[in-house]
Amino acid sequence: MSNLKQEILKLLKSDQFISGQEMADRLDVSRTAIWKSINALKTEGYSIESVTRKGYHLREHPRYISPTALEVLVQDSALFSHMEYFETTESTQIEAFQKLESRDGAYIVVALEQTKGRGRFSREWFSPKNRGLYLSIVLRPNIPITEIIRFNLFISLALSKTLDQAFGVKSGIKWPNDIYISNRKVSGFLTEVVSESNVINAIICGIGINIFKDEGVSALGTATDIESEMEPGRKVDLDDFMKKLIHNMEVYYDRFINEPFSCIRDEWKSRAIVFNKDLRITETGESYMAKALDIDSDGFLEVLDETGEIRRVVSADIEL
Repeated sequence: MSNLKQEILKLLKSDQFISGQEMADRLDVSRTAIWKSINALKTEGYSIESVTRKGYHLREHPRYISPTALEVLVQDSALFSHMEYFETTESTQIEAFQKLESRDGAYIVVALEQTKGRGRFSREWFSPKNRGLYLSIVLRPNIPITEIIRFNLFISLALSKTLDQAFGVKSGIKWPNDIYISNRKVSGFLTEVVSESNVINAIICGIGINIFKDEGVSALGTATDIESEMEPGRKVDLDDFMKKLIHNMEVYYDRFINEPFSCIRDEWKSRAIVFNKDLRITETGESYMAKALDIDSDGFLEVLDETGEIRRVVSADIEL
């Protein structure tokens, strides 16, 4: 991937022009090299305007994740060391697992389309090309396997906050790892681990987000997308979203490693959408109705079932 494209993308701003000569001087390359890289960025979906005697400026970002922009973000990241980018793949989770032996450290796998995307409980995650964001993040925390529920809660908070910051929406969390807007699901993530002797060697967290309007998503009835929930006239900027997502992942992963859940418990509860509702809870083959009472210091959900018994939910499918 061209480092020059990455450097030019850093220089291009949506609110000001920069001349080709100035970019050439600052990057110590020819005007021709600048021109070729600008055209290459246009093929990636960037709308770049050129005005005589003023130069270039960035009018609009692509409607999908740009590999050049993502590479820049990963290079600047304190957590992630590299990334893998696919036009189409069966599943970013599969790709992430396959690279565990050959890749060290934390990394990101992104795809524009998944043909066999999946969520929790082996459910299909509908992943049409250029309509959503599909990625897996790989982390290597070296922690007890019992900590995985706490990980889900820190990451769900990071994801919900990022959606709100980047798109101006108001999202909520359905315990433990689904994100909703207007009582419909917009995002979810699947957490899988590689462990030995009850110690996690790697976490592979697959995230799916419905970004743009799609008939298949709309037909589900229980799902929504970011484009439908944003204020009219506001544009989707996926480069900005990924910048904010990587930042929040860094912040909340660091907090996960160093802080107990109690440090974010109030913040998490302020975004929770499971309270004051009738819930159908399915766990280990049993299904029952209940109301959520609280979330305890370990991150487990406390519910009152229809018989009046208080239960501690460790892992379950919850329907609102």
